[in-house]
Formats: sequence, C-alpha cells, structure tokens
Amino acid sequence: MANEHFEALVSSILRNTPLRKPTVLTPKSLRRILQVTEGITANIFHLINSLAADAAQSGQERITDEVVENWRPLSDGEAAYT
Repeated sequence: MANEHFEALVSSILRNTPLRKPTVLTPKSLRRILQVTEGITANIFHLINSLAADAAQSGQERITDEVVENWRPLSDGEAAYT
C-alpha cells in the first residue's frame, strides 16, 4: 500500500511538471527516488523539480530512468538526503 501511495505521489508531481514529453519511470527509478529522498515529501518535490529543470534545459523535455539513476547532489543541502 505504501508503495502505491509513493508511486501515486511521484506520478502526480511528474504530471505537474512543465515538461513537454511524458515521463514514465521504471520501478527501479522509483526505488532510487525513494532511497535518495528517504520518502520525505519536500525532498521528493525538490529532486523531481531539479530533474525536470535539467530535462528542460537539455532539451530532453522528460525525466528518464538514466538521469534518475545518475543523479548526484550539487550542493551540501542536497547532500543531506543522499
């Protein structure tokens, strides 16, 4: 049940990003997001917003499993939840 709620939360956040292409993540990427953010809602929003900004700037216009797997914190603040 908790996994369903987490997946629904991530899906909802992803639907509300300004990206032009849909993002569909594998269960492995969802587990990575959960691991990195420790399930803390604010951290989930921050991570997805960061990935969405990178996707828009790169022209990719969607978040891929590869970028989720390769995500690393850029600042000390982000490092607090890695």
